[in-house]
Amino acid sequence: MLPREQTSKIAFLRKIIREYYSQRPLEEPGDLHKREIALESLEDAAYIRHLAFPYMSALYEYITTVKTPLHLYHSSALYAVPDADIMENKIWEGSELLFDIDADKYEGCNKRIWICPESGEAYDTVLGACPQGEKPVEYLSLPWMCIVKAWNSALRLVDVLEKDFGYSKIKIYFSGNRGFHVKVLDQEVLQLGREARRAIADYVSCNELDLDTLFPAYRGKAVFRTPEYGLRKRVLELAMKRGIIERRRVKELEDVMLVDLEYVKAILREVCVDVDRAVTMDTTRLSRFGNSLNMKAGFKVTELKRDIDVDRLRYECFSPFKGTLKVKSLVTGGVDVLDTKLNLVRGNIYRVEAYIGVYMVVKGLALPVDFNELEVRP
Repeated sequence: MLPREQTSKIAFLRKIIREYYSQRPLEEPGDLHKREIALESLEDAAYIRHLAFPYMSALYEYITTVKTPLHLYHSSALYAVPDADIMENKIWEGSELLFDIDADKYEGCNKRIWICPESGEAYDTVLGACPQGEKPVEYLSLPWMCIVKAWNSALRLVDVLEKDFGYSKIKIYFSGNRGFHVKVLDQEVLQLGREARRAIADYVSCNELDLDTLFPAYRGKAVFRTPEYGLRKRVLELAMKRGIIERRRVKELEDVMLVDLEYVKAILREVCVDVDRAVTMDTTRLSRFGNSLNMKAGFKVTELKRDIDVDRLRYECFSPFKGTLKVKSLVTGGVDVLDTKLNLVRGNIYRVEAYIGVYMVVKGLALPVDFNELEVRP
């Protein structure tokens, strides 16, 4: 990319990001004055930490006039001195409980291509190096159906957190890119240490599960009797729903329910939720502001209520960028852009929906050419 093209790209992104934040869309976290604020700056690609703002108005002033955030975070922790530049000096007062669910781990959700920056040629096989010697850029294509799969996992996670742990103040956010963040805000989680949080992550993900202890077997079948609780209850309920239980007397026990161990293992793959344990354990983790822009993709970090039908949504629903955008392709080849298949030629100019165009720009697939018909909404 030529220097003038890079300058043009930065100017475009600065304009649309600052225009978005000038409308003051952010969700204010509780106890803002006790939160560390951090951001990745567009202007210098710097990761700036240890900021603190007493009011949202001061934060808006900073991000619309001083540094333009590609990504904007607040700490999940509360601190007595949030802007101290040494962690020990911040004086930790507690932390919310976070979970991260990515959509690229499901079957059919890991399609990648490799793009050579010099030529713009796209390849669907792994390249160690491009024909001209430069390192290829990896690009992940993630259709919306993968986001739906991650949403279903998030719902299962919330169900476990409510029924097995008794938590009630839980929020689910679309990350603005490729997954969901689940936040537990109950007062009792604030003082949990790393090991307690690790245990919760292990429980919901069934990590290091001792099947022999948790599901004692009789002749190759797991033994259940009501009432069951926790993970055993969830496995039994799904087995009953599918009609794969066998009722019988086992020795002196009446009305025992048996489920083949292979079925139990298959059900566990459905009821257990794969979460990023490092995120959950971290008592100083940074979390994206609600309604902030995730400029890995150009979408809003958005809270979703559990009764919403995510299957009927699309990426476009999470974009504040409306209208159309003219872009110049940096790529030659067939590229899946979100849920749209584009056959691109490097150097050609295309008019696309604004949310697709912004996505192409931040992914390095295209450069902005004309954005007079692009509108920014909160």
